[in-house]
Amino acid sequence: MTGRRMLEGGCLALGMALGTWYGGWWVIPPVAAVWQLIRRSEPSWLPALAACVGWAGLLLLLPLGPLDRLDSRMSRLLYLPPLGATVVTLAFAALLAWSAARLVRALWR
Repeated sequence: MTGRRMLEGGCLALGMALGTWYGGWWVIPPVAAVWQLIRRSEPSWLPALAACVGWAGLLLLLPLGPLDRLDSRMSRLLYLPPLGATVVTLAFAALLAWSAARLVRALWR
């Protein structure tokens, strides 16, 4: 990964985190789609990785005690291993961004 791509990914992750903080999870697909429209030659996995990193940063802002209790309860409820609910949460963000970016790529070929 080049330095320019890492900088773009970091800015995109910050944009996704701020968008989620102020607008909710539904901000992720439009941000990924607009980014893919602007940077058509870039791969679609980059907005997915940025969304995952952005949401991981948001989760780290939460107090770890209540987050750990919620994660363990949700993981047991969904029959997942420990930290399974956190992995599912981060995968949700990544899949939202990836699907929007892939849709834009498919429509603008």
